[in-house]
Formats: sequence, C-alpha cells, structure tokens
Amino acid sequence: MRKLNNLNITRSIESRKLITEESWWDKFDTFTNYFMFLALIVSSILALGSVKSSANSDLEYFLYGSGLFFGLYGFYCKFTEKHLKEIKFTIHKEDAKQRILEYGKKYNYRISKISNNLIFLNEPTSGYTLGNYEKTIMIFFKNESILYTLIKEGARLNVPVLFSQHIVRIDLKKILTQAKIKNKTKKSYFSLFFFKD
Repeated sequence: MRKLNNLNITRSIESRKLITEESWWDKFDTFTNYFMFLALIVSSILALGSVKSSANSDLEYFLYGSGLFFGLYGFYCKFTEKHLKEIKFTIHKEDAKQRILEYGKKYNYRISKISNNLIFLNEPTSGYTLGNYEKTIMIFFKNESILYTLIKEGARLNVPVLFSQHIVRIDLKKILTQAKIKNKTKKSYFSLFFFKD
C-alpha cells in the first residue's frame, strides 16, 4: 500500500479530499505523472494538426485522437486521485460497514486499517512487477454515505487507477443499496402451485 503520512481522517471527510503530509518523492511522482500525460496530449494535438487528407487519414485521426483522449483522461484521473467520491445509502452505518467487509472477504482483498470511520481494501496490482505493490480502495464512513477513492502504488511511478475505479463504484453502489436477501427454504413445484404466500 502507498504510504500516506499522517492521514487526517476527520479533515479528509470534511474536505472530501485525502489530507496527508506529502514527501518530496510524492510531489516528484505527481509532477512526473502530469508531465507524461501532458507530453502525450501535446504530441497528439501536434500530430492531429499535421494529418493530411488521404486514404489513411481516418485511421491517423483515430489513433491520434485516441492518444489525446487517453492523455486527457489520465491527467484527469491523476488530478482527482485524492478526491473522495460519495455514495449515499439508506441502511444503518454498521450494516454498511459489514457489507463492505463481506465484499472485501468475498473478493480476497487484504483488509487493513479498520477503524470507526475508515477501511482499506488492498489487492495486488500485478503479478508481473517485482515487489508487493497494491491498489487500495480507501473507504471513509459518514452517517448516511461513504466517501472513497482508489490509489495505486508502483515500482517507479504511482500512476492513477484508470478503469477499475468505475467497476468498484458500481460494486459499492450495488452492495450498499440492495435489499438484504432473506434466506428462504426452497419450495417444491407442488407447494408453489397450491400454497401461495
């Protein structure tokens, strides 16, 4: 998990942004990510401007346009990485915590930092990198909602979480808003036909 020095839980919840002390390495890492995505954006814009009409120009527009979109999206993801997104629910706060812990166990997350208002769900980022690097879902609890974000650590750069954040949002919304399923005994066809509830 990425080191978050002196994470202030109360201020993070109030400001809806991770409040931590950043080291010079964290600042350099952020600058490097911004630089990479800006380089991709600028080079894609320059390439789009130099495309000349031909039989292959549609393919060139698509490739350079995709590069531009990816650069803009990556820049946005890095910029909003420490912003906390909110999901509201109508269940009791303790029930919400229990559901999230069950979700973490079901999908084999390493659950850590369990406190009154904070849970970390950690999973390995990749089996191809050296070292034990993780992607972390940080979940802060309010009375009727959660605030969450995903951060990732890497061998050299802590690039932002680009796509799995959308899957996590769908999963969290689903488990926090669905009704609790009651365990019912399975009825036979005969009893379903003649004895209706």
